[in-house]
Amino acid sequence: MYDTWIIGIQHVWFGISIFFLILLLISRTETFRGALSLKRFSTKNLVIFTLFFTIMALCGTYWNVRAGEGIINFRAVGIVLAGFIGGPLAGTITGIVAGLHRAFFIHTDAAFIHGGLSIIQGIAAGFLCRRFKSHHRKLWLWALIYGFILEILFWVFFAFLTWPQTIANLNDFAVLSLPIILTNSAAISVFVGILEVTVHQQDSEKTETTKIAFNAVNMLFDTFRAGFKDFNISRVTDIIITALPTLLWTAVVYKGQVYTRTNYVSESDKNQGDAEVAILQLQQDLPHMPHLMMLPIKSKDEQLGKIIAAKAKGDSLTHMGIEFLTGICHLMEALNEYERLKEEESLLAEAEIRALQAQINPHFLYNTLNTISYYVRSDPDTARKLIKYMSDYFRHSLSNPSKLIPLAEEVHVIHCYVELEKARFTDRLTIHYRLPEEGIDRIKVPPLLLQPLVENAVIHGVLGSPDGGDITVGLIEHDSYYKIYVADTGTGIPKDKLDKLLIPHKRRDHIGLINVHQRLQSMFGSASGLHLLSRPGKGTIVYAKIPKITVPEEVPVASAPAEAE
Repeated sequence: MYDTWIIGIQHVWFGISIFFLILLLISRTETFRGALSLKRFSTKNLVIFTLFFTIMALCGTYWNVRAGEGIINFRAVGIVLAGFIGGPLAGTITGIVAGLHRAFFIHTDAAFIHGGLSIIQGIAAGFLCRRFKSHHRKLWLWALIYGFILEILFWVFFAFLTWPQTIANLNDFAVLSLPIILTNSAAISVFVGILEVTVHQQDSEKTETTKIAFNAVNMLFDTFRAGFKDFNISRVTDIIITALPTLLWTAVVYKGQVYTRTNYVSESDKNQGDAEVAILQLQQDLPHMPHLMMLPIKSKDEQLGKIIAAKAKGDSLTHMGIEFLTGICHLMEALNEYERLKEEESLLAEAEIRALQAQINPHFLYNTLNTISYYVRSDPDTARKLIKYMSDYFRHSLSNPSKLIPLAEEVHVIHCYVELEKARFTDRLTIHYRLPEEGIDRIKVPPLLLQPLVENAVIHGVLGSPDGGDITVGLIEHDSYYKIYVADTGTGIPKDKLDKLLIPHKRRDHIGLINVHQRLQSMFGSASGLHLLSRPGKGTIVYAKIPKITVPEEVPVASAPAEAE
């Protein structure tokens, strides 16, 4: 009995090992890669599963060893796997084909019983498919358990259907059933385990590839955060070598400059790499060779440069490596485009400020000069003060615009402007400042933020009233932002006109308000645009929310409004 077991198991396992080898070859295909996770398959995949496991079951029937009145074989492995993996349809079809074949083509005393039980086994395995796949983890263990249960039930029913011959020949029954139960249950478990390990290995590879890609993206964005500088571009080569350590060397050719990084392991690597890098440095190009990968970096129709990656001669980059380098090229192209847009945005912002500077009313200059001319004759000291105010005002208004300036500098310009207007209108115009006594020299605001608001308050508000009025410039501090406002007690603005003031239009009235509103929204978001509140006959308040951005204390700031000597 013992010798029969050994011979039978050895013979059966030799046949099973052939299918294990086939499985290793096909386990990475798209069909078998999702075999353990998917509960529904396409018609094509169902046909493939049914054919594969049916052939396995038929081969398992023929690959047999005689034992007593039956045969030791691994037919049940194909039948049960068809049900566990392919579901009810694949399990049933495989069971029917293998069962009928066993009943009519392999002649033993219990051929029809074996055939019928094989059909039932395939149906049962198919209906266990959903429950089997619901475990997700350690499917090999559940395959062993379920496979063992199905094999035990097979032989229990076989014993019942062949009663009392089974009891009369108990030794023959054990010689036949026990090797099959042990062998087939283990084979089912190993088969599922191979698929499971393959899937986990692929998932690990994808996870590692994704991790490398994300790390590279983070390094790239960190590298280019300060813009396209020589040192930063040279770091791209470090990123490539880190992500693809099997490269001999890599290079980035960008706008006439060549940045290289070597990764030699042996002397032959060094000889090959140094020769190729020397040619690249000299010609900024290399001939196409199988072990080199050269990918262009483009901006629209212009080629800015290229990325070159080199392997040892006779070797070539993997598909993953090519995809990674292509992604690096696309990222560099996107970052170059971003840099270009940033430059255009900066130029546009400066152009907007220049346009606002160009709106300085020539009548204001003419009237101011007339006023100064009057005081030159009647009050020279006042004339000197007005000349100093006008000098400071126009020097600031016509200077090169910067992105942000200290609030103290903007307040000084307002002071100069108001003093010039007060010289013309005397007591009709009064200004108040509701500002902190300390710290406004460290609060940063966009240039020409308050001056257009004060000018509008003077011209369209206070001076429109027969009795003049007051203007208040103030700042209210909140946790994360400052609310800066300009309020007047002038004529106010009708509601129908108020709703249209911040909408761009062809008329040039209030162009300063629109310009300031759009610049604030562009820099700090929609919530930081101008907000207007007005009541006709009562006055107007214009305010904006500026995020807290401060200047270090040691930075010099504009001097406070000073009296001219």
